[in-house]
Amino acid sequence: MITVVAGVLRDEAGRVLLAQRLPSKHLAGTWEFPGGKCEPGESAEDALARELAEELGIEVGSSSPLLGLTHHYPEKSVRLLLHELVDWRGEPRGCEGQPLRWVSVKGMVDLPMPAADRPIVRVLDLDPRYAITPDPDRVGGIEGLINAWQQSLAAGFRLLQLRAHSLKPTVLAEIAPRLGEMARQYGARWLLNGPAELAQAAGADGLHLRHADLLKQDQRPVPDNMLLAASCHDRESLQLAAALNADFVCLSPVRTTPSHSQADPLGWSGFAGLCADSALPVVALGGVSPGDLGTARQHGAWGVAGISAFGCV
Repeated sequence: MITVVAGVLRDEAGRVLLAQRLPSKHLAGTWEFPGGKCEPGESAEDALARELAEELGIEVGSSSPLLGLTHHYPEKSVRLLLHELVDWRGEPRGCEGQPLRWVSVKGMVDLPMPAADRPIVRVLDLDPRYAITPDPDRVGGIEGLINAWQQSLAAGFRLLQLRAHSLKPTVLAEIAPRLGEMARQYGARWLLNGPAELAQAAGADGLHLRHADLLKQDQRPVPDNMLLAASCHDRESLQLAAALNADFVCLSPVRTTPSHSQADPLGWSGFAGLCADSALPVVALGGVSPGDLGTARQHGAWGVAGISAFGCV
């Protein structure tokens, strides 16, 4: 296992800096987030500062963890730690002769990139705070569900999951497009936790699979232009989600929650251990709040998710 740390540098237009791998290197010609290997005993922050000084000629002021994932190439396995640069000094240049390019997140889709980097591109412009709706039975029915959705949007969350299993499919089919239109007015993305065909018919940005539904899948249930997320509780379900080419996973429970009081919590240590095996960006779920985003990222996560703490009450 090789540990690699890479940095996300953004310009004033929000574009991200990519570097092209030289002909002499593994995966030559592909475009990647700049960075390199961590030396034995070297922290990710120190390795990133050293690598970017050597590769780009810049001095890193500060950075913060963005996500971690593990990818197994035929010839080696890579643990990739991605950090967001908060500030740096100097103008990036290809000090090793490598071409550089500032690219929009959408533009990355058309570039050849290492397989380990591909899942990152899918979440790079998403809100890492994933707000999940409460069941309508808990909030007074459909009107309560609509109010919860509105509250979450008004609170600033821009990635939402419509989860309403107590509703009849016909009722859900009627309400989902209405909630989707509300989300679009706020510039938010939303996923339906329900049938794949309904997610597509309702115009959802994606589909979220429950753990039980994930275990039944043998292929990706929605097209690539839609997001696919899944609920995972163990290493096996993380591997299955990756095999389906999901875009991110929710790993739970981090802490004990009233709704799942019988489930054994992973704790941050157990969460980090499973997260380190994931080939996909991981969202921490179960007793966490938006304020836990920094802690979650210190343990390898990309985001955090929940219901009541995310305005959905």
